[in-house]
Amino acid sequence: MLKRKKLIIAYLLIVLPLLDSLLIPPAFGLQWHNAKTMYLFSAYLIPIKLLFVTIGGFLLVKQDRQHHEQPRVWYRKLVEGLIFIVAGVQFIVLAIISGLYLVVGTQADDYQQQGNISVYTSDIGAFGKVTHYFSYQCSDDNGFYTLTPIVTLDWLGHFTFSEKGTVLIINHNAHTDKGGQVKQIDLTGFACK
Repeated sequence: MLKRKKLIIAYLLIVLPLLDSLLIPPAFGLQWHNAKTMYLFSAYLIPIKLLFVTIGGFLLVKQDRQHHEQPRVWYRKLVEGLIFIVAGVQFIVLAIISGLYLVVGTQADDYQQQGNISVYTSDIGAFGKVTHYFSYQCSDDNGFYTLTPIVTLDWLGHFTFSEKGTVLIINHNAHTDKGGQVKQIDLTGFACK
């Protein structure tokens, strides 16, 4: 009975981080406070996932060594082998991501919030284009929020934004000869209930 509990715990420690990473939006799909907070929470969750996968892998190896002499059904061996491979792949990926966060840092500066307007800047890298995703954020009494997309814009350079009435005003300088520019986006229909 204790053997089964340890095996189930090992499986959960390996499979739950995988589910969070692959199937559910980061941090188990929670949307609390704002997008930047949830990004930081998911970034800080990576080393914890790594710890869980490591403990799950050790428990799995320990179980296998303790019961190596006992005959097992072929499908149980197959399941344990697959789970162990999944744990190994997760360990490698999570260790690399954790190392990158330690060396490079997080991308928390790519998130901005002002009033009900939330902006995420996606920078693909040297060969991709930079995109700004403007969203309207509404929060409930418990601090959970929903984002409604407003507009997606290409590279704006250095920009500031503000909401005046039902208009989103974006002042930007795309590093062109034109100098500072202003974009106005109608926010009619965007409101919190």
